[in-house]
Amino acid sequence: MIWAITSVLAFYLGALNTLLARVAGTCTQGEADRLWGVVISIPFYLVAVLGLFQTKYLRAATIACSPVFLFTLWQAAFAVRLLFDILVYDASACEVLEGMPYPNSGAEIAFAVLWPLVGFGTLVALTLVYILRRPQNGLGQR
Repeated sequence: MIWAITSVLAFYLGALNTLLARVAGTCTQGEADRLWGVVISIPFYLVAVLGLFQTKYLRAATIACSPVFLFTLWQAAFAVRLLFDILVYDASACEVLEGMPYPNSGAEIAFAVLWPLVGFGTLVALTLVYILRRPQNGLGQR
């Protein structure tokens, strides 16, 4: 039961931190340093996925985490937009966040790599947990 509780708690803390990194703060002087907050979410998501993989109560933990799974899709969609706007349109991170023209802060490439890595890495890890932990309907099993 401890793995299920740990997993749920870690998913919610990681999602809350990612949400705060995305929406809390302003782009003072064109600095989007709040986006570095996604780095803090990485250990939370790693512990959460490990907990899902280890728990005996996978169904209950999955149901408890379902709002976070939907949030992860939103995070991945934002990551794609951030990546696309920075690399294709040469927009600054603050321009993507606030919708107003800002100068580049110098960390745009790091943000364009980190956010998709965390967003899609979490989705891939969740998919792997599902594939590896789902019941197998083989001929020898009931």
